[in-house]
Amino acid sequence: MSNRKKIIAGVAGVCALFFGFVAVRIGAQPNDDSVKLVAIQGGTEAKIGKEAYKDAYPLQYNSFMKNNEETPSPTGYGGSMEGNSHLEHQPEMLENFKGYKFALQYDDDRGHTYAGYDLLHTKRLPGQKGSCLQCKGSYVYDVYFKEGGWAYASKPFDEVAAPITDDEWFGCSTCHDPDTMQLRVYQQGFVEAMARRGVDVNAASHNDMRAYVCAQCHTEYYFTAEDGRVNHPYDNGLDAESEYKFYQTGQAGGFKGDWMHPDSKTMMLKAQHPEFETWATSVHADAGVTCVDCHMPYMRDGGKKYTSHWMSSPLKYTKEACLKCHDESEETLVARVKTIHDNTFKVQRIAGQSVAKAHLTIKAAMDAGVPDASLEDARAKLREAQWYWDWVAAENGMGFHNPDKIMRTLGLSIDLAHQAVESAQAAQYGIKPI
Repeated sequence: MSNRKKIIAGVAGVCALFFGFVAVRIGAQPNDDSVKLVAIQGGTEAKIGKEAYKDAYPLQYNSFMKNNEETPSPTGYGGSMEGNSHLEHQPEMLENFKGYKFALQYDDDRGHTYAGYDLLHTKRLPGQKGSCLQCKGSYVYDVYFKEGGWAYASKPFDEVAAPITDDEWFGCSTCHDPDTMQLRVYQQGFVEAMARRGVDVNAASHNDMRAYVCAQCHTEYYFTAEDGRVNHPYDNGLDAESEYKFYQTGQAGGFKGDWMHPDSKTMMLKAQHPEFETWATSVHADAGVTCVDCHMPYMRDGGKKYTSHWMSSPLKYTKEACLKCHDESEETLVARVKTIHDNTFKVQRIAGQSVAKAHLTIKAAMDAGVPDASLEDARAKLREAQWYWDWVAAENGMGFHNPDKIMRTLGLSIDLAHQAVESAQAAQYGIKPI
């Protein structure tokens, strides 16, 4: 046999071995990119529980249970650790939330699997209503809302929570229709608020739903004074200024604020985790990248592709969540995120401390005998300043979801807090603010 024929035969042999190996691999571990829909057995309450989905969707279920893990954040901010107190790391919050339940306990959120347990054991619980259960699982929709609309919202918390078992807190049915397994938004306050913006959530594209299933709870809200239902201040826009305008112009109906601050005698607003609004005008949103893309990336297990249901920091799985789009090293990407987190936290602390100083300056003016009418301007500026600071402090991305919007909002807070201090001092000492 000539050398040429030997080479050809050798190449053919290698190819045969290679493709034979591939065929065996494919036969042993099929690369299945589809998810087989499985009918969930049982009645309504069985379908609310997580255990009903365990055998039908094992990869998704097992990844969801990883939310039980208590792990720190790769950048040092956030994380899923019990008792990680904001009040300890940002003591200015004790002044800013004085007289309100957030001054009693304000911890970082743990994983979604702790939603029910942590709610039942928080120091802020006494005196709450059924509306507080709105985002802790679909029981409030599949049982209460379907039977009686928003009636449960104004009932005592204990009465509404009593029938819910451990298995029926936040789970599969929170984001999936139990009958079709399609993504769904069950939180009717979000559906109603988006409808006022001209958006029919039930007709949304699949990609939009990959944001809305998270947005329905990761957003600013308040309880209406009329019937206690959950509502969202989206009517004027999705930024801190637009939402403040909503509260200031009577669009919230009888709701005027969350509590009266005992030092400054100012009616305050408490912001609630506006991740949706922060993301909505971000670079990622403009590119069509949703919450799920980063926090629940596609994974593979034995040739099967599935969506991870471990909802945590993308920096815990950068290869799947980040590096499929970003052409840089993991070290560079993590360092860039940490820089955003560090800078945001520093400016957030400055804003919070400036707001705390404004509360105490107004109190000092009151103690000196300055009449309330002379402090109206200072209180108005303080209320707005704290709203902007809290809008950022309550948001769970530490600036990363939209660095420009976050820094702008903190800048507004610092400026208004300084104006509030100057206004109160002018009222006390008879000097004009610069």
